[in-house]
Amino acid sequence: MKGLFVILFLNVSAILYAQESVVIYKEAMNVIENSAQFKNLGVEKYTMSLHTISYKNQAHAFWLIDPFLQLGDYDFENHLGEFYQSIENESFASLRKKRRSKVVFFVTETDTNLFIIELLHFKRKRKAKYPRFYQGKSYSFLFKKESDTNVKLIRIIELTNN
Repeated sequence: MKGLFVILFLNVSAILYAQESVVIYKEAMNVIENSAQFKNLGVEKYTMSLHTISYKNQAHAFWLIDPFLQLGDYDFENHLGEFYQSIENESFASLRKKRRSKVVFFVTETDTNLFIIELLHFKRKRKAKYPRFYQGKSYSFLFKKESDTNVKLIRIIELTNN
């Protein structure tokens, strides 16, 4: 019984740690919608994922491009990818207007006031589930939370997976 309580406490702590407010995510999505990358794709409709993706794996991609970017205290030189257990993020998913779309946004957990939103563009409409292997271009947007209502876009990277 005590073990079950400890596991439940750790899961609740992780969920609370991972989620930002709807206001923060809405502000970040406004920044993305006004970005040149988003406008060049000609996106009309999109959906948001209920489940998070790994901050550490996404941050590693940013580190590969700019090793001097302050992304937390990680050893990215020896990073081989991590097995990540996704967390439900109701506040991000509450922004979705559609259940299925060709464009799907995924958010990471927040780490040292930084979070990343990744845009995946599929050929057919699909539910917001992160694929095991994605072929095509994706865009990752690195944000810094500056206050409870304000975010700053730090960097955008374009990744091509074959």
